[in-house]
Amino acid sequence: MTFVSQVINDGHTTVREKWAKEFTEAHPNVKIDHQTIPTDQYPVKLQTLFAAGTPPDVYCYLQEITPIITVATKKMHLPLTDYIERDSLDLSDFRPDALNLYIWEDVTYAIPRDYGNQNIYYNSDLFDAAGVETPPSDWEDKTWTFDKFLETAQALTKSGTDQGDQWGFLVNRAQRPWASWLYSNGGALVHKDEKGVATDSAMTDEASVQALQFAQDLIHKHKVAPTPDIESELGGFDLFATGRVGMMINNPSAVNRYRTIEDFKWDVATIPLGAADRRGTGGGGTGWASGAATAIPDTAWEFIKHITTPEAELDEVSVGATTPARVSVVTSDAFLDPSKPPANGKAFAQAQEYVVRDPVHVSWPEAFQRIYVPAMDTLWSGAADAATVAQQIKDGADPLFARSE
Repeated sequence: MTFVSQVINDGHTTVREKWAKEFTEAHPNVKIDHQTIPTDQYPVKLQTLFAAGTPPDVYCYLQEITPIITVATKKMHLPLTDYIERDSLDLSDFRPDALNLYIWEDVTYAIPRDYGNQNIYYNSDLFDAAGVETPPSDWEDKTWTFDKFLETAQALTKSGTDQGDQWGFLVNRAQRPWASWLYSNGGALVHKDEKGVATDSAMTDEASVQALQFAQDLIHKHKVAPTPDIESELGGFDLFATGRVGMMINNPSAVNRYRTIEDFKWDVATIPLGAADRRGTGGGGTGWASGAATAIPDTAWEFIKHITTPEAELDEVSVGATTPARVSVVTSDAFLDPSKPPANGKAFAQAQEYVVRDPVHVSWPEAFQRIYVPAMDTLWSGAADAATVAQQIKDGADPLFARSE
């Protein structure tokens, strides 16, 4: 059986080798070929395997790379609904929205592995030194607004410190972090139909443009965030870890990396709230699935069950780099671990209630890579304002969204 998994850290390899060993001990006739692929190579590896007609028997499925509608339309995965019903598999411990990522037209195509989101990580010592109140971790809080965030970032920004310039914030230019500004201002990446399928770009909506301009202004107008070239040269996490950035947005799965910081105290907080009534955070998850062409569907299903138990999620928690999809695990002491930072780790679980999933459309990966990414690069560089960038994206992406397959 081929088992292909995306690897973020060495712990992932260790845990998944453990699963393979456990399974083969219980099923002596099964031999597992575990292939670990680095994150940056993972999409290409999967595309190659599926294109060759040799998809993995079990693999880590990323719906942001291959939308669930594509999986269903092209019959890429082994449908799991009948197996779930046959075995009366209890899925009630999984977050419903995590399960829904892998269901299309009442058919389940994967079982959740995790359910991530975006949070603000902040340097508590820099806040104390500046005499600034730390941001709230409660996602229901209404006081942590865009304006309050900017005021805080300005108070944390200094020139000519012993280490060099100090910035209040670092703009994470990955899609889910920057999209969180849109969601929390009432904007969106796309408009959707009644089934949740993207119909056209929403980037030119007033709320979206305002949020984009706010994010760009953090860098080029207010100068409370380093420019992309400085970040690329010095490294985003390294800028934070060396005390030169007060706040940045990142996923809970990065928490183990932050726990390597020993020179200062840090914690996590909610995303600021803009003009929207309710903040939103970019997120989603990965799931465990089987290629439809598998010659051993029953064995693949048994292995998927084995690696989606509470015990398996706790295995991944033990090595970091995951945000559990099971409610019992994401709220457990094993995940929150009060003996380790962040003190406000419970915010990770609360943030799951505010996740806005990635657009669902067969052309979304193409639209994002071909249209959204290069246009957004001009926003971050300061070469064009938000309204211009938003219009470029809409003009380029809408013809792709008009395609049904």
